[in-house]
Amino acid sequence: MIRSPGLMLAVLLAGLFSLHGCAVFDRSYTEPEVHLANVEMLKSNLWEQSFRLRLRVDNPNSRNLPVRGMHYQVYLNNMRLATGVTDRAFDVPAYGTEYFNVTVRSNIWRHLGDLVKLVEHQQPVNYRIEGHISTGLFFSPKLTLREEGTINPSDMSF
Repeated sequence: MIRSPGLMLAVLLAGLFSLHGCAVFDRSYTEPEVHLANVEMLKSNLWEQSFRLRLRVDNPNSRNLPVRGMHYQVYLNNMRLATGVTDRAFDVPAYGTEYFNVTVRSNIWRHLGDLVKLVEHQQPVNYRIEGHISTGLFFSPKLTLREEGTINPSDMSF
């Protein structure tokens, strides 16, 4: 029987690290890819605008990816449009894809003049979504979320 708390902790940690095939310690893990699939305006008033972002998560790994929450920031032409969090939980199957929606609230009026000029001159609008995805797995680091692209002004309406 082990009587020392320090020795018990060392034995427990050694046992954890000796697990073969444990997904937590597998170094061959590839981060999933997150892509913006659609943007939809939900409502707009003078103080706040609501958008629905539809994101696609592609899991290139041989095991399910649990998503337990996310913190994100949305940028248009390097102007921070919105930040937010979601606690929607879902699993992305191994070698699979899952779509999910995020509601974004913002006040774009301070940037509206710049955005209207871009649309009038038919200049592309760059977007960027950054953040972290929490998997809820024990000892698992947060996954980095970074998606960039361009929106064609002819597809935008105000």
